[in-house]
Amino acid sequence: MSLMTLLPIWAAVFFTLAIYSFLYGENPWFRFAEHVYAGVSVGYAVAFNLDYLRDQWVNRWSMSGGMAVLYLFALAMGLLWYARFNKKYFFLYRWTLAIVVGTGIGMALRTVVFTQFLDQIIAQARIPLFVSGDPLQSVSNILLTIMTPCVLLYFWFTGGARETGPMKHIAKIARYTIMAGFGAAYGYTVLTRFSLLIGRSQFLLGNPPNPPEAKMAFITIALVMLASLIGYDLLKPKNI
Repeated sequence: MSLMTLLPIWAAVFFTLAIYSFLYGENPWFRFAEHVYAGVSVGYAVAFNLDYLRDQWVNRWSMSGGMAVLYLFALAMGLLWYARFNKKYFFLYRWTLAIVVGTGIGMALRTVVFTQFLDQIIAQARIPLFVSGDPLQSVSNILLTIMTPCVLLYFWFTGGARETGPMKHIAKIARYTIMAGFGAAYGYTVLTRFSLLIGRSQFLLGNPPNPPEAKMAFITIALVMLASLIGYDLLKPKNI
């Protein structure tokens, strides 16, 4: 296998182990990988945004004089972000900040009203209670139809109103629903992290479809890192 094919594999194994070396403790390998990751991320973001600006200009905003003026105005407003680093021109930074915040709030409010309020109500109202030939889906739809209004009523009523009359039973259903939702979200997050760990472990061990050369790189780099970390801990001066 050529050097240009092996180099990315060894680099991926090295940075994977360098990041996971934080489990051993704060060390130079982890700090190096952290700094490289931050630098590459910033460099990629800058290159991506410059490419986006070029694509917006070519065959779009450059088609007419009016659009070109608007493009240059937007570009100038973007450059005003850097005024925050100068005390003399800091007020210019507030202008572009106000425009971005105002525009963002306006767009977010419209999005929230339609996607998280009206669309949710319409979707809830259209759920069929009984699905022919699918009893599990029917049970799921019935539970969803009961639990959603209970949770909404639970947050509408506060204090003692939750524990009087019919709200007493509704509040209990709502609490069970909220606990189930939080538990499912937490479990999904944990399983996602384990899935990433398993995938990375399979890569380090060279299991198919991962390149088998990663296994040798893993053994070699892991031994070198472990020996260097132990030596670093033994040789560094101890704080008295």
